[in-house]
Amino acid sequence: MKQVQLSVIIPVYKVGQTLDRCVESVLRQQVPGDMEVILVDDGSPDDCPQLCDAWARRDGRIRVVHQDNRGLGAARNTGLDICRGAYVTFADSDDFLAANTYQPLMQRLAEHPEVDVMEYEFCMMKDDTRNQFLEDAVYRDARQYWMQTRAWWHSYAWNKIFRRECFEEVRFADRIFCEDMHLLVRLLEKGPVVATAHLGTYYYIWNEAGLSASPSAEKIRQLLETQMYAWRALRMTVFSPGAPDFLRSMLYRQADLYQASGEVLLRWPFVRLICWLRGKLAAHRRKD
Repeated sequence: MKQVQLSVIIPVYKVGQTLDRCVESVLRQQVPGDMEVILVDDGSPDDCPQLCDAWARRDGRIRVVHQDNRGLGAARNTGLDICRGAYVTFADSDDFLAANTYQPLMQRLAEHPEVDVMEYEFCMMKDDTRNQFLEDAVYRDARQYWMQTRAWWHSYAWNKIFRRECFEEVRFADRIFCEDMHLLVRLLEKGPVVATAHLGTYYYIWNEAGLSASPSAEKIRQLLETQMYAWRALRMTVFSPGAPDFLRSMLYRQADLYQASGEVLLRWPFVRLICWLRGKLAAHRRKD
């Protein structure tokens, strides 16, 4: 059996309108060596199970797993349990990829076998489009990568290609709001070599009904707890490059949480006062 070079894991749940577009964009990719596409039907109640099976009959590179609904992280973990690729990547079934995205990235990985995680560019499509541009760079220090690239703003799983061995001890958390960031921080704790590339494009489609569109107090809490964990796990200090931006991001999440539930997780001086003042300012603006 030939070595599979790349495994693409696609969780599937209630995406009958967009699944074909996603799968077609993946299958059009030219990958040196063999590629496999794993569709994980996460107990979808619509016609997605049948669509997945139809794709498997059409293309021998596709494998399908059907399971009870357990959430995005669990669906990705199911794919990780059975994937055979030397490298692994992910795609969400309502998104799609630009043509010729994987080939130059896989070529870059072949030229730099020391790289464990390769991150590439994406375009977030909402009311308008926002492109995330990345420099061609290699980071051998996880903290340097996190802070210099402001990785907390783009800690997604779907715009990265991972060496499969990265997941020998790490898996996605089950049913949490920020499972991508949580996973990335845990991987960075292991000290991987991370590269960023000015190559390819992943098109992320903003879903107004999705988890990110209207975060609850519980989701905000989970995000803030993950950011706090990253600060500790990566041994960051206020003198680290980019630290003010990350601290500001945590403070904003804390203020959002305070307004939603009255909780204070950050035990910094004056945090409660800052949260209260921000709430008063927001209320004043609403009156105007």
